[in-house]
Amino acid sequence: MTSRLVNVRLDEERLRKSQTLRESGVTLSDLVREAIDERFDELAGSGTARDLKTVMERIFEQYPDPPDLPPRGYDVHDRDEARRAIIGKLRRVR
Repeated sequence: MTSRLVNVRLDEERLRKSQTLRESGVTLSDLVREAIDERFDELAGSGTARDLKTVMERIFEQYPDPPDLPPRGYDVHDRDEARRAIIGKLRRVR
């Protein structure tokens, strides 16, 4: 495999962050390679189950349930229970 060197211009904030990462033992080359691979996979739209899992994890991280949310009265993993609960909720709203 042949390699090529890529120069990247960084503003002061990103330069500071990159220095902190390097001091913490992160290899910036690996970080850039991983970012390129991840972005390419998103662009390619591979749609694998692994990609879907990653997307769902990001959504749950970005929009977590509030800490005071009461537990649901049904099993969200049971298709029939979830269907009945959703239909019941929709009927009450209208």
